[in-house]
Amino acid sequence: MQSAHGKGDSMKKILVIDACVRGEMSRTKKLLDKALSVLRGTHPDWIFETVCLPEAGLRCLDRQSLEERDDLLAKKQVDHPRFALAHQFREADGIIVAAPFWDLSFPAMLKVYIENVSADGLTFFCDAEGLHGMCKASWMLHLATRGGLYEAASWLQDSAYLEQMCRFFGIGSYTCVSADGIDIVGLPADRIMEEALEKTEKVCKELS
Repeated sequence: MQSAHGKGDSMKKILVIDACVRGEMSRTKKLLDKALSVLRGTHPDWIFETVCLPEAGLRCLDRQSLEERDDLLAKKQVDHPRFALAHQFREADGIIVAAPFWDLSFPAMLKVYIENVSADGLTFFCDAEGLHGMCKASWMLHLATRGGLYEAASWLQDSAYLEQMCRFFGIGSYTCVSADGIDIVGLPADRIMEEALEKTEKVCKELS
């Protein structure tokens, strides 16, 4: 099978962004484990690279680091170690983001990661015709667990933000699988999780 980038299936690189703050205790991590199990079984030749954000020690951009980044970009020194994560993100053929729903969005460490991979001329660029993504990934899969139920889609800023970031980076498609309402007393949390795991399996079997 040939990918959209002309590479064989065996050459695909899948980037896993793990923002499961509670580690193995995280319910979102259970969805991620299911996804990886299915994908590794379906595509044994795919290469998986994981960035574990709770262990990455990334820092948000402050004045000094922002000036340093902008200076490197102005000099087109994109091979600097400062951009290692951006290169990894740009070269991935598929991206999995596992991030629980926190305060209408996701853990801050994921936003910090996005700041670190956003680099003008490397993962995106702008010209007179507008914004252009430069990333190779044909899809992003977002896995999430949400304690409550949110009637209005506008409350779900985690999914809305990541979907727009896909457009920003030029990523072809976006899918979100979530387990919603698992902290509401009276709702069958175990069944909700089971349904989310089943959906995760179904979605992953269709990824290519």
